[in-house]
Amino acid sequence: MSAVEKLRARCRELLEKGETDIVLGYRAGRRNGTAVPAFITAAADCDRLILDESCHHNLAAYLPGLRHKGRVTIIAAGPTSRSVVVLLKESQFDRERLRIIGVNDPARDPASPVSGAVLCDEYLGDRAGTTAPADDTALAAFEAKSPAERRQYLAAELGRCIRCYACRQVCPNCYCPTCFVDASRPQWVGRTVDESDSLMFHLMRAMHMAGRCVECGACARACPMDINLMLINRKVGAIVRDRFGHVPGMSLDDPLPLTTFNTEDKQEFIK
Repeated sequence: MSAVEKLRARCRELLEKGETDIVLGYRAGRRNGTAVPAFITAAADCDRLILDESCHHNLAAYLPGLRHKGRVTIIAAGPTSRSVVVLLKESQFDRERLRIIGVNDPARDPASPVSGAVLCDEYLGDRAGTTAPADDTALAAFEAKSPAERRQYLAAELGRCIRCYACRQVCPNCYCPTCFVDASRPQWVGRTVDESDSLMFHLMRAMHMAGRCVECGACARACPMDINLMLINRKVGAIVRDRFGHVPGMSLDDPLPLTTFNTEDKQEFIK
């Protein structure tokens, strides 16, 4: 029995036995070779589930919207499972109503830091290893630039932004009912595509993701302008790892770095 057949059989069993209300997985998209999120509530529909290299959506993004929809079973590879951990730690879903079926990442980018599920209730197949984020040559090249060169690079890269907010919409950790960019009292940032407004939006969003972004790449894949959003996220992630020794989504027991007081935190900026 193939991995996808085992997955279908297990999800069908859970629904038939009444052990879950919704299965959150993947089904084939309208275009060949694509996948879209699947919300399965009937056992007979489990045959629609797929698990292949087209399954790269971070399904954790849909959990906050399902928090009042009963018991949920989610299919989670490495990036999705790490996002689930972050959402659970931030009280965006009840752990007792969530069943996690861990799978190896069928769409894994060789540069991806994690391929196997970090947290799960059961695992499908042989469990792949999980590792902390690896060194990033693009990030190293960015860090080698002078402050003026970095500013010039970001202005050029983010200057292509059309403010469609696709990056925000697909991010599993952008679950605020009202985004700071949509707030009007006060208005934190302008909504134009001027360089200053676009730069402010992306940098503020990156700061909101500090200690929370699991580097799944959903934002970069969704960007219609092919902006290198992951460079910004990885830079912020590197700072969090350096200052707090924290890698987001790796453990439910790790304290959240930006909401936990620790007298051992670096404070060299205080004179």
